[in-house]
Amino acid sequence: MKTFRTKSNRWATLGLTFLGALGFAQTLDEPITNFKLPLFNDDGYRTGYLRGEQAIILNEVEIRILGMELNQYTGDERDAVIGTMESPEALFRLDQNKKRSAAGPGSIKLENDSFVLTGDDWIWQEKGNQLVINKNVKIVIFSAVGNVIK
Repeated sequence: MKTFRTKSNRWATLGLTFLGALGFAQTLDEPITNFKLPLFNDDGYRTGYLRGEQAIILNEVEIRILGMELNQYTGDERDAVIGTMESPEALFRLDQNKKRSAAGPGSIKLENDSFVLTGDDWIWQEKGNQLVINKNVKIVIFSAVGNVIK
């Protein structure tokens, strides 16, 4: 098991904003197919773009997304993609304390200009902003890390 701390909780904010956006318009167990959801900050700049083959609202606090692709944007006038996250299946949750989490039994891939991280059987938790990958972890780092990795 490997634990990674991400620099930002934008991934979860983007994904869980989706809970509210879709939950407002859908009923339980009605799949939403081939959806696209752009996400914006208070200044009107794009912060994310969530796509999926299918979303199923399981209840008031859980949504399952199949074929998930999430792009993270700069959130400013550059409107540039700064990272991506992909997973064939993700379950987003909001617990009784309003803490967010996401998990998937299959693969996950996180990529930005600095690294590509892949693995299987993952969970992200808002508390501590941690991503835990339990199996087949692989990370490719593109830049030097001090005198250790160049």
